[in-house]
Amino acid sequence: MNDPIILICTPLRFYTDNDEALCFEWIEKIQCIDECHGVGRELHLLVKSNKISNKDLLDLVGLFDRYKFDSAQLKVFMNDTNKDWFDNE
Repeated sequence: MNDPIILICTPLRFYTDNDEALCFEWIEKIQCIDECHGVGRELHLLVKSNKISNKDLLDLVGLFDRYKFDSAQLKVFMNDTNKDWFDNE
């Protein structure tokens, strides 16, 4: 079994209460996220496996882009079907 993956979402910066609520609603809709909890000034998303659907990965990419979280963490989900989504750095 794979070790769980913890995605760290920081900085937590919301423009309005609705913006914050929408972020958490979005997180709840991403099926691969098993847990979400705050740790200090960070938000931790627990994903049980690095094998997730491309739909879930696209949702994570969108979430991380919208809220300016470090998207380099998402490379753990890279595979042959989505490797062109990632920059070759």
